[in-house]
Amino acid sequence: MKMTKVLGALAIAALFKGALMAGIFSSYNYITADETAELIRKDPSKVVIVDIQEKPGFAKEHLKGAHETYAYPVKTDAEKARLAELLPDIKPDQKVVIVCPRGAGGADRTYDYYLEKGLKKEQLFTLKNGQEGWPREKISDVLEK
Repeated sequence: MKMTKVLGALAIAALFKGALMAGIFSSYNYITADETAELIRKDPSKVVIVDIQEKPGFAKEHLKGAHETYAYPVKTDAEKARLAELLPDIKPDQKVVIVCPRGAGGADRTYDYYLEKGLKKEQLFTLKNGQEGWPREKISDVLEK
């Protein structure tokens, strides 16, 4: 009986961990490279690409139309001030795609910062896997170097 409960608890924990990894319980909206490329191709005026990569990463490669903020890792007031500069130009009907090196901590802090500043959750997205995870061999028409 005890072993059954332990195994059941382990199975539930494994499922929960898998769901977390898949982003099912995430408080963030994610967008794929394919979806991002389609937004850029279809109507670039409807998307704001907020690139927080450090200067060398941005210089190496970024998405067309990306706003370089060099705000990574988004921990200081100066880094947040660089993000704030974009706020007056972001319209309510635009999607905001946050691009960080790997789509993790820096992107989360940017997302949270923009929520605090009044952007709607429905318009905020983090690029899955960040710029380093972009499928260059598959999607290169929206990249700039």
